[in-house]
Amino acid sequence: MRKQIKILYTIPNFKTAGSQYVLLSLFRNIDRTVFDPYICIEKFPETIPKDIPEKRRLLFKWKGSKFQDVLGFRRFLKENEIDIVHSWDYKSNYLEVLSCRLANVKYLYTKKNNAWSKRWQLKSWLANYIAYDNPEMKDRFFKSLLFRNKISFIPHGVDTNIFKPLGKVSHQNFNIGCIGNIGANKNQLFVINALKGLPENMELHLYGDEEAKYRELLDAYLKDNDLANRVNFHGFIENKNIPSIFQSLDLFILPSIQEGLPVSILEAMACGVPVLSSDSGGGAKYLLDAKNIFDLNRPAELIQKIMKIYKLQERERAVLIEKGIQNIAKKHTLQMEVDNYERLYKTIISINS
Repeated sequence: MRKQIKILYTIPNFKTAGSQYVLLSLFRNIDRTVFDPYICIEKFPETIPKDIPEKRRLLFKWKGSKFQDVLGFRRFLKENEIDIVHSWDYKSNYLEVLSCRLANVKYLYTKKNNAWSKRWQLKSWLANYIAYDNPEMKDRFFKSLLFRNKISFIPHGVDTNIFKPLGKVSHQNFNIGCIGNIGANKNQLFVINALKGLPENMELHLYGDEEAKYRELLDAYLKDNDLANRVNFHGFIENKNIPSIFQSLDLFILPSIQEGLPVSILEAMACGVPVLSSDSGGGAKYLLDAKNIFDLNRPAELIQKIMKIYKLQERERAVLIEKGIQNIAKKHTLQMEVDNYERLYKTIISINS
């Protein structure tokens, strides 16, 4: 019987890293007859979800000395007999991949943000393979001949057993929702500003952990513009509870300044909620029609597009919703994403082996 492929998923932590949900979906759904997965974090081990068995949790503390850290992580990989490291670190840190090279361990990372630098180039050059979640990244970052044979576009997927249309909760107002960390990049202020040009029966519901200074900025703006009674802060919500939130939303808006391929858009579409998004890095264009994307340099455009959805007849709204649901079913299920990564892992192991 062929030995299982031992995969180590690395991520800085489960407290602030946005990639945790994709990583956990892979870990929980990967074929255990072929793959033997483990998770390694740098800090906050207490935040690892309780359903992850203790024996599959590994902790490596980077000490700040490049030489010692590279040799230490190399030894760590050897001791744990790792075959592939799949990194979900959002930083340009190249020490992981350098350790993998020294340990003769295959290294894959998933590129999900729009940052780029010489350190990112080095990390990419040393990697055995790179997955990216935004189709525009191929030309933006990986058009060099050096990367041609080691990149794959793998779009995110959602678990349609969890994210699916549920019975709508009756409500009087037209509810607009934003889900994600409440901070400068997520740019909730842009939607709040739009409320000034929208009917009084439209309310905004914000879900997510808050950056203290940004919340102060929002509170001051709400007070100055007499909008406090139309904006509701609900705090952090667990991923498994998001579908119940969508039950009471009439529209989901993602006003981010920068995103990769936004999973929140996929989740909203799967749950039958119309979506508007900024073109936050290009990923939204892959998921939505142009009429559902707004320009952050044209605030009035968002107001116009909200009003267009607000005025849809029931039949028109149903068609829009069904189109989103079918888009997810055909292109963006969790199983599709898992299958794509499983094929990639097998390809990586076969390279030069």
